[in-house]
Amino acid sequence: MQSLAPILPFHFRVISLARLPAASGLGVMNEAMLYHDDAQFKACWTSRYVDTRLKRGSCVALRGACFHQFREGRLPVSRLDLIDKPIPTINPFLTIPAAWFADRDTVCRAAALWEQMGRPLQHLFNAVMWDGGRFYRYVTGPVGCSDYPWEHGRNFKHSVVVAEQAATLSRGLSGISSPVLIAAALLHDAGKADDYRLSAEGYVLSERGQWVGYQYTILEWLAVARTRVIVPDSLYLALVHALIARRHLEARETPSIEASVLATADRLSCDPVFDALAR
Repeated sequence: MQSLAPILPFHFRVISLARLPAASGLGVMNEAMLYHDDAQFKACWTSRYVDTRLKRGSCVALRGACFHQFREGRLPVSRLDLIDKPIPTINPFLTIPAAWFADRDTVCRAAALWEQMGRPLQHLFNAVMWDGGRFYRYVTGPVGCSDYPWEHGRNFKHSVVVAEQAATLSRGLSGISSPVLIAAALLHDAGKADDYRLSAEGYVLSERGQWVGYQYTILEWLAVARTRVIVPDSLYLALVHALIARRHLEARETPSIEASVLATADRLSCDPVFDALAR
């Protein structure tokens, strides 16, 4: 099916990965289920060795796709290349499968918000979330320990609602940076991705959650991410300020307008459960 070539995206998310001995007894037969909003299929290829860099959640590119052999959702390829560096033009929310988060409306809204952040902050956001495991936890993780394990993604959904509420509140305000505001809203609780772990009793605090906490985890992630991408100082500092000052408005004489709007949006978008857990 050569007609598939022009419509396939450049990048995909690895949803599952299986490796078996090749039929000849030499090498490895690899099968990876790939997902993008525009296409989902199983890529198959043979290799001499196991590429241990490829993991579930990784972002990959196709190489040597044999479109004329595409049958029943299986596409033979020469290999999959790991995209190991964050690319600013890749919208990560377009690679969230329904198995991760079933509410497709929220995913579409998140993708639209990402498009409004501008290239530097898109690149920074992607650098923070480029690790597939971290992005999975960001999308599926809980707000707090009282969340039900089968109710995925309440923290992600909350972040999207906060970002939309913040964008609404900022309309008509002069001197406000919409990219900074949206990025801060999508990231303000992102550190909770590593605050909790699933146990037999449900969600429990991780060691990082107990000793560090999500407010500081996101600042650590941003500092590391900034070493991988180019972001103007003014944008980076405005983003970090918004994340810090929104929680301590009373202690700061002149918080930025982005911090003030974000704090208000967070309060307004919290239902009683969210509010009790966030404070």
